[in-house]
Amino acid sequence: MSKIELPKCVMAAINFKGGTGKTTVAIAIAEGLCHLLGKRIVVIDCDFQCSASIALLGRRTLNDLIVKNATVDCQLQRKLTARNGQHLGSAAVKTHFCVNEASEHMYLLPGNPDMPRRERQILASFLPKADIHSAYESAAVKMGELFRSLLEEFDFILIDCPPGLTLFSEAAIRAADGLIIPTLPNEISFAAIDHLRTEIARARPDRSFQDLLVGTVVSKVRPKAAAGQGRHQTETMERLLDRVAPDFQLLRPYLPYCKELEGATWRDNDTGRLSFGRRYGQSSGMVERLVEEFAGRCGALMARRHQE
Repeated sequence: MSKIELPKCVMAAINFKGGTGKTTVAIAIAEGLCHLLGKRIVVIDCDFQCSASIALLGRRTLNDLIVKNATVDCQLQRKLTARNGQHLGSAAVKTHFCVNEASEHMYLLPGNPDMPRRERQILASFLPKADIHSAYESAAVKMGELFRSLLEEFDFILIDCPPGLTLFSEAAIRAADGLIIPTLPNEISFAAIDHLRTEIARARPDRSFQDLLVGTVVSKVRPKAAAGQGRHQTETMERLLDRVAPDFQLLRPYLPYCKELEGATWRDNDTGRLSFGRRYGQSSGMVERLVEEFAGRCGALMARRHQE
């Protein structure tokens, strides 16, 4: 077990651009924290694509939970409309396809493809007493409070956010002690982070983007080629990263484009749980170093907060 101390906290994996590896990074960090620190963790899947839920539960189990209205959006709607007094943590389910080291530590609040419609229903329940802007803000605040209430039962909460600004992603921003931002090594992905910075200034007047940012994870980095176009692309990427590094607090090592990480969210066909080392293969050491760096920064951030 690592000697790094990780206090209880809520972290959100977020980038308004899609396809940046949010779910892959979120799962790798959650499993790494279980593997290295033995933390009791819940992942909240706020993305209507449900990639984390499918990866960690399997499609059949997720479909059963959807039929039973046992997904995070349904639970939030019940809590917010006072139809159910259960604690939100009662909806957390043990993950089926996590690495073996996480089998007793890792839980999931599953997502639902119907989340966009549920979002409108949640918002509508706040409208009779407020205009739409106030209703949106009140709903996001209440949802964020419910997310944070899970700290009573878990050591660490990691919210896998959807792309773009939704009621669920805003609730995650309001709930979070810190943010981890997966990104691709290109200008388009970095521009989405600038958009995120603007929204944080609006939604979190108590904290700046820099106050909340734990680090930016650059993923899907292609290996350096021997010559030609590959070398040119690598040099361009490195110049770009050098330029943005002070603002984006880059977490290293960068995550490469490789079969283990690309396949991290395809787990339905597993005959049994794999160890962390087998799941991540040649990337396992790299993921461990990333998780240690992330945990260390989380600990430092929370220590600063306690001193305020």
